Amino acid sequence: MGEQEAAAAGVAIAAQDPAALVGELMRLNSAVVQVLARELGLSLTDLTALHHLVERPSAGPVELGKRLGMSSASATVLVDRLERAGHVLRRRDPADRRRVVLEVTEAAAAQSLEAVRPLVDAVAAIDHDLDQPARQAVAIYLARVADAMTAFTGQ
Repeated sequence: MGEQEAAAAGVAIAAQDPAALVGELMRLNSAVVQVLARELGLSLTDLTALHHLVERPSAGPVELGKRLGMSSASATVLVDRLERAGHVLRRRDPADRRRVVLEVTEAAAAQSLEAVRPLVDAVAAIDHDLDQPARQAVAIYLARVADAMTAFTGQ
């Protein structure tokens, strides 16, 4: 991206260092999450819980609580709240009927997708504008950043 393109895109010229741009993306991710939570009428904790359940389904309340760093009692209160709001369902695990798994409702998934659609479409348009070598370079760089973040978080 040239300096004029960067300025037109609202990106500070000083932030053209890829590592600095990753930092900016991390900052903006927090803002995106806050906007989505507000759009969906959820707390940040509730939105994070739904995200975990979409990304790693088949979790029960205890597993979800561990992922979120909360006690099982707090996780139960969270799941009760999400269930009352129609965002999740409790289901018996078909492999182990003693175990309960949480399932994001179709309505909650559709509402979340609708809320994030403008951002998804904007990113898809940016991706479409890249030629194959640029797309491959970006993919390699971002995969390495993701690996570093994974190692840092221990996930």
